[in-house]
Amino acid sequence: MTPTAHDIDIALEAEKPFEVELLARLVDTSGLDAVVTLTPEKFSGLPVQILAPGELQKKLDAPPAPVKEVRLLDITASYHEILNAVEKETAETIRSGYFILGPKVAEMEERIASYCQAKYAVGVSSGTDALLIALMASGVGPGDEVITSPYTFFATAGSIIRVGAKPVFADINDITFNIKPEHIERCITSKTKAIIPVHLYGQCADMDPILQLAEEHGLRVIEDAAQAIGSEYKGRPAGSMGDLGCFSFFPAKNLGSFGDGGMVTTNSEELYDQLKVLRVHGSEPKYYHKVIGGNFRLDALQAGVVSAKLNFLEGWTEKRRGNAETYNQLFKDSAMTPFVQLPPEVFPRHVYNQYVICAGNRRDELRTFLNENKIGCEIYYPVPLHIQECFKPLGYKLGDFPAAEKAARETLALPISHEISKSQMEYVVNMIHQFFLGE
Repeated sequence: MTPTAHDIDIALEAEKPFEVELLARLVDTSGLDAVVTLTPEKFSGLPVQILAPGELQKKLDAPPAPVKEVRLLDITASYHEILNAVEKETAETIRSGYFILGPKVAEMEERIASYCQAKYAVGVSSGTDALLIALMASGVGPGDEVITSPYTFFATAGSIIRVGAKPVFADINDITFNIKPEHIERCITSKTKAIIPVHLYGQCADMDPILQLAEEHGLRVIEDAAQAIGSEYKGRPAGSMGDLGCFSFFPAKNLGSFGDGGMVTTNSEELYDQLKVLRVHGSEPKYYHKVIGGNFRLDALQAGVVSAKLNFLEGWTEKRRGNAETYNQLFKDSAMTPFVQLPPEVFPRHVYNQYVICAGNRRDELRTFLNENKIGCEIYYPVPLHIQECFKPLGYKLGDFPAAEKAARETLALPISHEISKSQMEYVVNMIHQFFLGE
């Protein structure tokens, strides 16, 4: 790796010898695990293995260390890849003096709109606020109903309540875990104002029949694409198909910031103008308020981080997709398919924000076993929304949505980040094989 001018500046300003500080800088930004040098004694304090030239071949010939731990997610693992770009964006923001909205946010909005093949994009403070402001721009309020999935993150339904409307749940497909269009149709009433299909785990919902229903009944479609940036449905990107698309830049997402952030996409100039006004307390111009909005502004530092990482997103996505294929083959080769249901790619392109298996009635036991063997895994989501305590006034009960309830009992997310190695995936599958077959 060639040091940047910024690396050299820091090294020159340090009190340590130049070569020591420069190497420390490169170790920090490049992900090195060993350094070969003629003077190993100079670098003994660095957090990396220091080798004399004669030791190099021994290291190269050594068998790889056995895998002992696989994290569900390590957001620091790609820092060496992105750090220079992020530091450049951050330094430019600091020098500009624009910290809320401003040119960095505008640049990122333009790039995300282009990436999602949408005409417009509006940066907001979080994925949750993206849903909230999309509902507000759609005119959803008290007395209205919004149809969505009972099997999703809380914010999807929570934002409906926050605008005074009523969430109406429709059950999911038990293979994709996305809302079923035929169940949506049964829920439409004279009070229905919008549909929020969730592109869960990185795979788009079945959008054509949903869009057709919306057109027939005059309904808004708000895509919850928080987990699905880069996902496609029949060649159309997530966030480009409905009236509005909502994205999250939470750090754990495929495209995450270093804090909170979100985005709303649209092809409607009218909705775009409304979103921009609502984002700043409903004011246009400043201090003249047309409507009641909120503080939904995105800060420029987070926009810079997202812009820097966007350059890597396609490569990361293809690695995730490749990792999913590797998992699928490993499970098949180890005769695990009778025991676990693998995530199918029903509508290419699945971006695998999560790789989620179904483990039947032994899911909780499997989770405990994997954690004991230092394999990170998580349940997304253990309690369907219709039986959450805060939604009791809606009148739903256990048994109303059997597919969602089954998914909540049986699903388990495995490590799928773009940094995961084949040996780590082999370890995960071997441990699952050991759990079910004791071999």
